[in-house]
Amino acid sequence: MKSMASAITAHGDTVRTPIGTITVPTKIESIIGIWCYVLGGPGATTLENVSGIFDLHSDSLALEPLQLPLEGAVILTNGVATFSPRIWNCNIKGVANAEITCYVTLDMAQTVAGTCRWGLIFGA
Repeated sequence: MKSMASAITAHGDTVRTPIGTITVPTKIESIIGIWCYVLGGPGATTLENVSGIFDLHSDSLALEPLQLPLEGAVILTNGVATFSPRIWNCNIKGVANAEITCYVTLDMAQTVAGTCRWGLIFGA
């Protein structure tokens, strides 16, 4: 199994924000998993949440509509938080050389500097 991940990127709160593009390698035949998470930094209040959606767009693949619940975690100021993002199973064929961009839209504006990362898991 092979996989790729984006760089860590700041999210744009309630505005649909691109958080990175992944170019699928030439020898990859399919995508079998997709994941995306957002981290809310220290200082999030009880009135804030870290929820939303992520969606993928590609000019070379017919992915739309593909909107999935965003996996979220709040970083605590008083201890360690563990986190295992959800991997969404899929079977998307014919993906070699495709450029795929992930967008994040949060449900609520944040007062903290949250970040996002997303990735793909490839089949043979």
